[in-house]
Amino acid sequence: MKKRRWLWLSGSAVLLVAVIAAFAVPALTAQTEYETYEVNSTAVVKTVAANGQLAESQLLAYGPSKQAILTSSNGSEALPVQFGLSAEITQIEVTRGERVQEGDLLFSYVSALGQSVRVRAIADGIVRSVDTAEGLITSGQVVSVGSAQPVVSVFASEYDADLVDVGQSATIELDAINAVFKGSVLSIGQVARSLSGIKQYEVLVEVDEIPEGARFGMSATAEIEVERADSVLAVPLSALIGELPEVQILENKGTSSQSVKTVKVTLGTRGDSLVEITSGLKAGDLVIVGLAGDVPAPVEFGPPRGTTNNGR
Repeated sequence: MKKRRWLWLSGSAVLLVAVIAAFAVPALTAQTEYETYEVNSTAVVKTVAANGQLAESQLLAYGPSKQAILTSSNGSEALPVQFGLSAEITQIEVTRGERVQEGDLLFSYVSALGQSVRVRAIADGIVRSVDTAEGLITSGQVVSVGSAQPVVSVFASEYDADLVDVGQSATIELDAINAVFKGSVLSIGQVARSLSGIKQYEVLVEVDEIPEGARFGMSATAEIEVERADSVLAVPLSALIGELPEVQILENKGTSSQSVKTVKVTLGTRGDSLVEITSGLKAGDLVIVGLAGDVPAPVEFGPPRGTTNNGR
């Protein structure tokens, strides 16, 4: 009886050990799963995002005077215009949407001295509005003419404005019509405006041609390329660790062996998602960017943008 009990206990123990081994051995031998990024030659690009609108470079108001008045510039809110003199409009030669050239006759009126005065366009453009009718007396705007020259007016925060320079390329997107086109920085404002409590500077982006369906006044987002390094080794910002900084390299040794090595690196140009590595890595290295799908947050080294000369 005792012998049977002993055999039963011995068998149970062996079975238990086998079950434990079935779970424990694979756990001990399984390799850790890492997310890696293979280091290769690529481009590192840093951009500044700015929001605004597609606009005309100018809007001119014509009234009972030979001198036109600039009422709006680069999408700014049009100001009401009064020309001071009241005059009877005798003839209007243009209609809304009509394209005119410099010197074209817009309308005529009778002056206070009873003379007929003809008002002509001082620049090429498109008639945006006809604000009165023949036979009426007015001292205000009779016709407005837009330049039809497209410009994108966007605003960059005070922390990013010092990174923007004339001539930098920009990619503009119009969400309303899902259109993307190119431009270049024309000018950067020197006086800040407070928008939603944040100091911002106007950046004008010149474009040669706007996409079909685009209309002046549409909301626009510009991604301005402020720094670029081509054909360099780079890693994602999420690969940086420590304070030196450093990265971790995954080394595979055969089919079932791997190791992790920590390497000090030297940083170059920092882009939106990648950072240039000037020393410490070579093409083909596998840097660790996460563990089991858990990607760490990017690490910033040095002072924040905008606190040093030109944001560097």
